[in-house]
Amino acid sequence: MKKILLACFLILSAWSAQAQIVLLSADTVYTSGPASEFEIVAYANVRNTNESPVNMRWVKLNNQATTGWLSTICDVNLCYPDNVDSADFTLAGNSIGNVDGHFYPNNIVGSGTMRVRIYQISNPSNSVIVTFIGSTTGVSVNQLSKPTLKVYPVPTDNYLFLETTASFENADIEIYNMIGKRVAQFRSSAMKSRVSVGHLPKGQYIIRLNNGRDVLTKHFTKN
Repeated sequence: MKKILLACFLILSAWSAQAQIVLLSADTVYTSGPASEFEIVAYANVRNTNESPVNMRWVKLNNQATTGWLSTICDVNLCYPDNVDSADFTLAGNSIGNVDGHFYPNNIVGSGTMRVRIYQISNPSNSVIVTFIGSTTGVSVNQLSKPTLKVYPVPTDNYLFLETTASFENADIEIYNMIGKRVAQFRSSAMKSRVSVGHLPKGQYIIRLNNGRDVLTKHFTKN
């Protein structure tokens, strides 16, 4: 009986030690916008359900886009040049990390598709596949007048700079984590603001500006 119990314990321990990579987004994610946008981004997140860190790798399986477009992948480490087709990163235990598809339309109306496999290096069968699809349209007068938000640097360690194309004085600035909980709140004072995020845990966040007329949101990563 003791031998049977010991065998069961060893099997359960081996099973629990296996990291399971879970895709938190849909397996196909979309983004779109006017061709005048500098970039359009399709966001995806993966989760390591194990308590131990796991070394991961993403690989582009397919990358097609309208002539003149550029596209790249940004993960928890950085955003890579468009000619990089694979990179490694480490996902901490019980943590969520981003693997996002970025498209740069260069004022060209068109579309792009990137299909990416994300897997555990020591166990390649532990993997997910996500497809990023981006598209752009021509710019209308309404689109030109709509305010936009730029945030940088991404990822960031201590401070996040916000720039808008319209006045957002006395606007509410709110930061939410990936489960929808508000974790910080500020007031903007001009078209360019700086907010402190050094106190936030590492991870993915959404920043939201609201001036009573327009609501602008952006996704960012805290190192």
